[in-house]
Amino acid sequence: MEEVLVATPLPHSSSAEPRTFTGGISVQAISPILWDLSVLKTYIAEHDREKLDQTRYWLCASREAKPDLTDVQDLYETVHQAMYACQIIHPSGSDNIYLAFHRKPEGYDHVGTFSPPNMNSTLIGRITTAERRGLAEDFDLVYSGVRRAFVDKIVRLQNPILLLEQGLQIGTSNLAMLMFVMGLDMLFMAGQREPFIKRVAGFFGKDSYIFPTVLSQNYQPDIAASEVVGDLYDFRNIIAHGQEIPEHPYRQTYAGSRIAGPAGNFVGYSYADVLRESALFLLTGALGKIFKGNLYDQVRDVAKWRISMTCYEHRFKDSGGVASPSPHKDR
Repeated sequence: MEEVLVATPLPHSSSAEPRTFTGGISVQAISPILWDLSVLKTYIAEHDREKLDQTRYWLCASREAKPDLTDVQDLYETVHQAMYACQIIHPSGSDNIYLAFHRKPEGYDHVGTFSPPNMNSTLIGRITTAERRGLAEDFDLVYSGVRRAFVDKIVRLQNPILLLEQGLQIGTSNLAMLMFVMGLDMLFMAGQREPFIKRVAGFFGKDSYIFPTVLSQNYQPDIAASEVVGDLYDFRNIIAHGQEIPEHPYRQTYAGSRIAGPAGNFVGYSYADVLRESALFLLTGALGKIFKGNLYDQVRDVAKWRISMTCYEHRFKDSGGVASPSPHKDR
């Protein structure tokens, strides 16, 4: 029986070797691609085909082909959700193109394409790797959580995952930040500035660092959750209400070295860019902690999750946290 599979290209640094995960997901090489046999090859430009041919590893799902060799929609959805899991583990962006193949003795025959907008890379995403951030160890738990969220139709989890993708797809930094903060606000059932600060910072720990270690320099960005959550909520409100973005602090140049280490030198990197990256890693960090930490059943039960929110608020207060008023409240 012929095999059909759907695959999406992974960034070169995502995985150092082929892997097999649960749920029929794998990381493998797809080569050679038999473009000359594909009736769909004109839908992908020649330079894009060349780029795909150079892809080291792909994220894949496969099964035996059905007799008519047409129905692969379920596999598109499976791999798309697997990519959500990869971005939660390490938000590095993705070409976000999904190709269907029939596996033949001589190679892979391209039979279909699903191509939502690509997901943009990030500063931290470029200087750290999924391999070093736990892809092999954490993928099964995170992917299982993503799948359950969509199968069980848990909107409190579904929408933050969708907002994660949409924020990465948006080319404008400020609008991306808006999407990520919306996802956090929904996940933590905040609705107002003070509970947002207390719940998000209490969930992670007031003084916990947001960003992973920059491995090339063994440098730990020292930005803590409590340092930025208030500014995130304020900036979200400014953007959402169509107000002019103040020069201070959002449009001022920010030292990229505090994010990327002493060797970091990024022209035009502003505090708004810092907030975008902070919101992204807080959102992916929260989703990852929920899926890896056996918190799924708490989140799906509104009453239990509200109790957890109260606990996070007390944790924030007991650690000395204070939700100071917004300096922009009168704008």
